[in-house]
Amino acid sequence: MIVMAMTTLEERLTAVILAEPDVRTIYPTRPAFGEIGSRLGIAEIGASGESPKVAVVESEDGTAVSISIGVTGQRPATSVCRNVHKIIADELAPVAGPRPLSISIKVASVG
Repeated sequence: MIVMAMTTLEERLTAVILAEPDVRTIYPTRPAFGEIGSRLGIAEIGASGESPKVAVVESEDGTAVSISIGVTGQRPATSVCRNVHKIIADELAPVAGPRPLSISIKVASVG
């Protein structure tokens, strides 16, 4: 019997974003996620205490994704953000349920 590991949407998004060659890192989303989660009454995710790298909040209106990335500086940050936005939108497209409500990408470091 083969057991396949289930991955969360956050984990899948983290993997596909880090596969973008111009993304150097994804910073933990703890402050923003904690704020959003506390306002929505969502319990903190992760028993390990590790903050998610990609904040995903799903509601009946849609899905909100928020990330903070470090880029290599090899290409303009705006181009990298457009690519990352497309990567996220493409990953969310086949998921059943509401379409994305918002995708927020912040470039926190270059170089």
